[in-house]
Amino acid sequence: MVLDKVSILKVDKDCFVDPDWIRDYLLLIVVTCLMRGVKVVSVKMCNSQHKGIHFYIEITPPVEPKLANRLQWLLGDDSKRVDLNRARIESGLKGWNRLFERVGARLRTIYRASESRLTAFFARSGVGIV
Repeated sequence: MVLDKVSILKVDKDCFVDPDWIRDYLLLIVVTCLMRGVKVVSVKMCNSQHKGIHFYIEITPPVEPKLANRLQWLLGDDSKRVDLNRARIESGLKGWNRLFERVGARLRTIYRASESRLTAFFARSGVGIV
């Protein structure tokens, strides 16, 4: 069975951090994806059901599930979730990439790519790759 390509990466971080750490993490997300030939379109986040934060990273072009799981691992996804996702992918499960949200959870957009904003984002971060 061939699984559909993925355009949303999902990362479960089991902790809460200060906003400046989130800004650093956004830079890591963008750079890590660029290294794999993927552009980040937007990043949304919300508090998880239990003990941390969930990130939803919209990417282009869509990637194969194995690469999506690898990117999620590179971005610090929960290691047990990465292992479960690997097994789900190998078994051909269509819903392999699930996160569970608390009832009424609202996703908040914390990054949206546009050429001028992306350049400004990197400039503020002190990174000269754009």
